Amino acid sequence: MRRATVLGSIVFVLGCLAAENGFAQDKVRIGVPLFPTVSFPVFVAHEKGFFEKNGLKGEIIRINSEPTTYQALISGDIDATSGAPTGLVQSNIHGVPVVSLGSWDNLVSYTMITKEKIDDLSQLKGKKVGINRLGGKSSLVLRVMLEDAGLNTTKDVTLLQLGGSQERLAALIRGGIDAAPVDYAFEPKMKQMGFYLVAGKKTPFMNGPIVVTAASLKANRGKWARFVKAYLDATAYMTTNKEGSIEVLRRIIPGDERDTLEHAYEQMRQRATIDLVPPDAAVENLIKIMAYVDKRSASVDRSKLADYSILRELLAQSKTGPAKK
Repeated sequence: MRRATVLGSIVFVLGCLAAENGFAQDKVRIGVPLFPTVSFPVFVAHEKGFFEKNGLKGEIIRINSEPTTYQALISGDIDATSGAPTGLVQSNIHGVPVVSLGSWDNLVSYTMITKEKIDDLSQLKGKKVGINRLGGKSSLVLRVMLEDAGLNTTKDVTLLQLGGSQERLAALIRGGIDAAPVDYAFEPKMKQMGFYLVAGKKTPFMNGPIVVTAASLKANRGKWARFVKAYLDATAYMTTNKEGSIEVLRRIIPGDERDTLEHAYEQMRQRATIDLVPPDAAVENLIKIMAYVDKRSASVDRSKLADYSILRELLAQSKTGPAKK
């Protein structure tokens, strides 16, 4: 099996089920984040046979950063990304045409945790908030969340670069920071540890797009139509089949307790955009956070960021009802 080799950052590969349907299958290599809940339909399509049913042999590749993911996509080491939104805008403003074929998750995935109980994110004014690094996806999304709460992130709060989740939690316990963002999947664990969860707005954000190069879409439209069909079926499955979905989730987040898995599943079920068409506000917030990094992002041609023609055709065929195992 061919492995992607971009900068040595791809950590492992999951081969899809062997073909059993008697005809040649198209291989599709999909890059996903290291913490892959944002790409959950890919894993469902892989493990529940939706790729295979649609004549595809999926190869799921976990990659440790979005820049590396897009390097792999543009170089051809992978064929698609799932759950890596920021490079969609960055690539286009640098003249590299990549497009989204749809997005299943279109809400911010972070919850703010605090050591002291507060009722609203606006109460973080004057507080210290721990982040991984300035300019990283989590810090950019956090900026949108805080601005939604009426805060100016350069004046009203102090953002401290502390590294990963363990470092931020340690700083929170010591009292070095007042708050930190955490993925919604870990909310039960944070409660068990005695932290408080701040109920903020469910901010729209294009969190889970499927992205391919425009050239690949043009050259392999039939393959991508089958891919989108499998993705639609997998998304429908995950919203209607709890036990089957948790079975998949347990394998991609090994070692987690049942309540964590059930919480993560329920959150994903509620967040899912079944038709994969993101709301305009989700796209605009993605563009907004990228404009923090590069002001040219604000004027990016929105029509170049997505091609939903396959999606529209499939939805018009009315064949996207709840998928069955």
